[in-house]
Amino acid sequence: MDQQVIFITGASRGIGRNMAIYFAKRGYTVIGSGRNMKKVDEVREELLQYSGDHRMVTMDVTNLEEVQSTLKYVIDTYSKIDVWVNNAGSFQAIGKTWEVAPELFKQDIETNVIGTYQCAASVIPIMLSQNHGKLINLVGGGTLDAFPYGNGYGTSKTAIARFTENLSVELSEDPIEIYALDPGLNDTDMTKYQRTSDVGKKYLANIEKLFEDNIDVSQDQAPSWVENIVLGKLKAFQGRIITVYDILEELNKKASQTKNQDYRFLRLQDF
Repeated sequence: MDQQVIFITGASRGIGRNMAIYFAKRGYTVIGSGRNMKKVDEVREELLQYSGDHRMVTMDVTNLEEVQSTLKYVIDTYSKIDVWVNNAGSFQAIGKTWEVAPELFKQDIETNVIGTYQCAASVIPIMLSQNHGKLINLVGGGTLDAFPYGNGYGTSKTAIARFTENLSVELSEDPIEIYALDPGLNDTDMTKYQRTSDVGKKYLANIEKLFEDNIDVSQDQAPSWVENIVLGKLKAFQGRIITVYDILEELNKKASQTKNQDYRFLRLQDF
């Protein structure tokens, strides 16, 4: 029970899978979730190479009953949750906002915003009862800049950044830490779809150029930044936006020197 228990949503593929493997290798107890049972089982087999303590579960973050029953299972099994990573995401609505299928835009919002909210609202009471815990919400493309033709994804990720700040203020008197992490450009099923699908080639052609220019990051980059948070190296950035393109030492130096209380929050510039 001395091992840290980390729960990662959307762990059946992409960044979430990379995180699950990364933390399993480092001796954490990992529970990951995903909607696709076949992929969940595949990652489970990978995790079991490191320890029999790891678990993978099928869970849809947009289904509150599934989230709550999964949390009950985790607490019944491990008695605690030290870290929760809201990684599950959707990027399906690609194209002009008024032309994309409404159900795809809605899916991006529901998965990214409502899913993050439901997981946070369910796990925070547990963390409060155990008097500790870290919650990490993944933001991403569109959070800090415009993201034309990816409006559902960009809007939802921006909302998560503000949601994280609000949560951090609400929990400022409690021993619960809340963070927003931009995992950078990763080579995943999501970005492959953006680069290879007809709609992606039409509207998001610049993404392929980013890979050609080596803007993408290694598969351990996002997990290592989550670990920096877990190890308490970024406490000054609770509620603020952290990116994997940052340099840890420079980031903390700026945090100690800056008098700008708005640093790394979403703010309007007053010219």
